[in-house]
Amino acid sequence: MTLRHRIRFYQQLALLVRAGVPIRGCLERLKERLSEKELAVVSEKVNAGERLGEAFAAAGFSAFECNLVIAGERSAHLDTVFEHLAEYWKRDLELRQALIRPLIYPLVVLNLAVLLMSLLEFVGSVAEPVIVIHLIMRVVVLYALIFIVYTLVRVSWSSPFMRGFWLRVPIIGGSLRAAYAYRWITALRLEFGAGISLYRAVGDAWRASGYVDGEQFAEEGEQELRQGVDLSKLVLRWQQLPRDWVDFIETGQISGKFEEAFTQLEAEAARAWKLAQDRMTEWVPKICYFFVLLIVAAVVIHLMKAFYVDPMVNAENENDNTGR
Repeated sequence: MTLRHRIRFYQQLALLVRAGVPIRGCLERLKERLSEKELAVVSEKVNAGERLGEAFAAAGFSAFECNLVIAGERSAHLDTVFEHLAEYWKRDLELRQALIRPLIYPLVVLNLAVLLMSLLEFVGSVAEPVIVIHLIMRVVVLYALIFIVYTLVRVSWSSPFMRGFWLRVPIIGGSLRAAYAYRWITALRLEFGAGISLYRAVGDAWRASGYVDGEQFAEEGEQELRQGVDLSKLVLRWQQLPRDWVDFIETGQISGKFEEAFTQLEAEAARAWKLAQDRMTEWVPKICYFFVLLIVAAVVIHLMKAFYVDPMVNAENENDNTGR
């Protein structure tokens, strides 16, 4: 399912559920409109009697989506969950577009560098058929490399090991951590606000967050909260979550108003994620520009050396040999 279709799916699903349409009817209508295989699987599984979260998992939706849907089922707030998912993927789409648009210029520069190489060959009196062959080969290699890099980056997002790697990368890691924190607090607020016990809500929040070790933290949180450990102490131990959250949660703990504290943290997490996205869209294209300029400079220096410096050196060597 494309990202745009995913956004439309969640937006329309939220509207239909809020209007009181049964979930089976919602899925049947959307299956006809969007014609996506994932929706057909979800509809089939739900009609067979499976729970919605299990149907989403069978259809290949991400763990984040499946666990948030499970949280919506438990809290009876599926419409709110679908709204959150639509908003989340909408922001993700905006981030991708904001990153791709500035990368068009470096791509144009790389193409111009390839043409410059052919032009220097022409000036260097290389035969025209050879120039054409070299030009085609360079274009093919350029776009093959771009495709390989794009594929590797895309595949790496689904690998737990590589997600851990991206979390350590400056700027990109900050955006991912902010997104995961937003997922965590959203799931926690939804479930706890619907009357789900705190230990279970915390466990589901970790499963929905997207962190690599989310299941481990979920089990740890559930076990210790059942034993009477304060949530603020656990949050202080969990370094994946923002440090300033401890004060909010401790205040909610003392006042008995956890729900209000979670609502404030969710709003804060949304702002932090937006700032992290803005920082990423500002710096990633600049870093790409820098590397592209280095590549172009290296190409130009190599060609200048091959067509002008080396022939001059060879000519001087021949003159010296002739003089001797």
